[in-house]
Amino acid sequence: MIGEVHPGIYRLRLPVPGALRSMNSYLLQGKQGWSVIDPGPNFPGCNEEWEVAIDDLGIQFSDIKQILVTHGHIDHVGLAGWLQEQSGAEVLMNRDEYNSTFYPEETEKIGSLFYYNGMASLGINAAEIEQITNIMGYVTAVMEPWPQVRFLQDDSLVMGDRTWEVILTTGHTNAHVCLFNREEGLLLSGDQILPTISTVIRFPIGVEDNPLRQYLDSLTILKELNPTKIMPAHGEPFNDMDARIEQLLHHHQERLQQIMDCLSDEPCTVRTIVDQLFGKLDAFNLFLASGEISAHLLLLQSQGKLQISQDSQSVLLGFALV
Repeated sequence: MIGEVHPGIYRLRLPVPGALRSMNSYLLQGKQGWSVIDPGPNFPGCNEEWEVAIDDLGIQFSDIKQILVTHGHIDHVGLAGWLQEQSGAEVLMNRDEYNSTFYPEETEKIGSLFYYNGMASLGINAAEIEQITNIMGYVTAVMEPWPQVRFLQDDSLVMGDRTWEVILTTGHTNAHVCLFNREEGLLLSGDQILPTISTVIRFPIGVEDNPLRQYLDSLTILKELNPTKIMPAHGEPFNDMDARIEQLLHHHQERLQQIMDCLSDEPCTVRTIVDQLFGKLDAFNLFLASGEISAHLLLLQSQGKLQISQDSQSVLLGFALV
């Protein structure tokens, strides 16, 4: 279903599996053609949703001149190649985000030895790792056709007859792009800030990594923009950025305290904390919970509140209060 959420800005809601249920692809109307922010996932039915939307707008696919991908998760980038084929539009992405999406390094590859050892170090067993690998391998693979991409180089661009500042944010991914129109106070926030759910923090790649700190720092950047309307990639547009950020800060502070309450001066594993806080989980949610707990533990480490050790034989990471 497509509808106008701001003058000249339309939202196409595309179905995604799981709790999110849908994602928002935005179409910006301009005198020289239309621009798309996040074409959506290459899941069954999404192509047809696009065809209906184009017909409802009374335009042709060829009227789309630009496609910008905020980040490389498949619910955002999955249809970029297909929509480019239909329209002939150029696809824009941050270079680092493009590389990690299509040509990931060993530390980012699902199923690599680095990945396997990392999962094992958290206390996840071999059978669970295999389940997680199969699931994550499916939900992270960008199906062909892959788009031909032009890398974002400027700090602003014109889309839909508005000038948008390119705001680079981290924590959800390494190089997530938000777009801000200063004249009207409009923020296209992608997944970096959502109205009702907390953004997933990317899985840490080592004990020196600190993605939650990066995410919280990015919230400060977005808050300083003082937007009057936020159009997220999931959920409804909203207006009160300050209130939403306060909710998110409270959520993460509450989670940090819950984790601290699980710790003692004896080392425990990430899996132990996950089980204590969430109970029995399926493989996919075990992966998400392990990433969330790991990110919070690494923030606590950076604050000097805990120490990390590693068993030389089992490779298990242990977390204990200082």
